[in-house]
Amino acid sequence: MSEDLDLVYKRLFLKSGNPKHISAFVSGTEHIGTSWCALTLAHALNLEKERVLLVDGNGGLANISSYILLNNPLYLEEYAAHQKTVNQLLTAYKNKDFNILTASPGNNFLENMPLGRIHIFAEDLAILAQDYQHTIIDVGANINEQTLGLCHIAEKILLMCSEKSSDLVKTFDTLRLFYQLNIHSRCFLIINRVNSFEDGYKIYKELYKAVERHNMEMPNLLGIVRFDTRIRDTIRNKELLLSRYPSSEAATDIRHIAQKLMEADN
Repeated sequence: MSEDLDLVYKRLFLKSGNPKHISAFVSGTEHIGTSWCALTLAHALNLEKERVLLVDGNGGLANISSYILLNNPLYLEEYAAHQKTVNQLLTAYKNKDFNILTASPGNNFLENMPLGRIHIFAEDLAILAQDYQHTIIDVGANINEQTLGLCHIAEKILLMCSEKSSDLVKTFDTLRLFYQLNIHSRCFLIINRVNSFEDGYKIYKELYKAVERHNMEMPNLLGIVRFDTRIRDTIRNKELLLSRYPSSEAATDIRHIAQKLMEADN
């Protein structure tokens, strides 16, 4: 982390405070499904008649645009190059109340963006979010000065974990980092890719013990997403789970998470 980090955080607080209904999806490890989960959760919220904005802060190969087919997509690299505004890059998906700001797969547009430009990007997103009932930012596992800048405008941090021991350790390390940086967003935990709710609760209890030993605050459990082989089929066909398999186990789990997220906003 650079010595300028504290200064960046102070500047990122808008005068009006953190806008409500902005959530940042993060994880401590790669390939855990943050982009897929952020996309599916945004779709679930939209199916509840909510106006949703989904923002791609993950420029990896498995980012939001890699999971779906977009008609004539515009990419955030044009914003990074000062060619277009965020409003000009909005892509409607499924309907006019579900809009996406995405990057092209594998092009990490945030990586070379100066921190001052990140500040402007965060402010632009905060202003744009006022037109939506929910804004979800997919940050992914690449936690650095740039992506933490986006986390700092989020009212909620949605931290993802899986049942792997290595993922559990990295999830704890991420929680400790947020604690050390004194990020004031409310933190929630989503446990992904487990065989059963019982397995998910075991992971939650393990993490709870580690957090308690270090006198940190344990995030509330927002939900558990069970392993579902039909997810692979939707990814292969670039379709959304709630459209192709609306009654599947994972689809049901995501719907429950959407309901709890709406409750947390009220």
